[in-house]
Amino acid sequence: MDRQAGFTLIETLVGAAIAAVMIWALVVMADRLAAGAAAANRRVVASANVGRLVERLSSEAASALAIDVPATDVLGAANSDGHEIDFSTQDGAHRTYAWAYTFDSAAQTLTRYTLNGTGAPVAGDVLSDIDSFSAAAATVTQLGVPSSPAYDPLFAGTHAIDVPGNRLVVVQVVASGVDRSVLLASEDAPTAFTVVVTYTPSPPPVVTPTPSPVPMW
Repeated sequence: MDRQAGFTLIETLVGAAIAAVMIWALVVMADRLAAGAAAANRRVVASANVGRLVERLSSEAASALAIDVPATDVLGAANSDGHEIDFSTQDGAHRTYAWAYTFDSAAQTLTRYTLNGTGAPVAGDVLSDIDSFSAAAATVTQLGVPSSPAYDPLFAGTHAIDVPGNRLVVVQVVASGVDRSVLLASEDAPTAFTVVVTYTPSPPPVVTPTPSPVPMW
């Protein structure tokens, strides 16, 4: 009489082990896919937030009379690392209005403060999930220096003259792998420099033909 076919204990254990390994691999793959999707989503959100921040800083700089990287921030802490940037302007009655953006590295937040000059700064909008924020003053002479953070290829080889007064400010923001920098200049920042444009080869001279006289009848 034939023996009934079946699986031995060893075969069952081997099959269970293979199934467990396959399930574990699927779980790891799903976890990595989820983590990748979450990271991509954070990067998209961070890119949008940083883009809006850069646009806001540029807009406020264009309407400000002065931009400054103060030695001390609005909370009284040293600002040697450039975690704060200050703006100020005046209205038609020559009343001064000032505000600041201060970065808290521990909380990874950037807070906008309103400064009234007499009382404590008033906290306003708060932007979260900022990895780093730094501001550094620059002069117009640094626009054409490749080693300077203020360097702009558009001004390579330019001859700039530094003028006392307002400085240019380079701001760098990093969030979730998004690294953006922007060069800010106040509304009346002095920028006495000349741009010299050269052509290779030189363009031919433009000759305007003399029109023929029109006979009068």
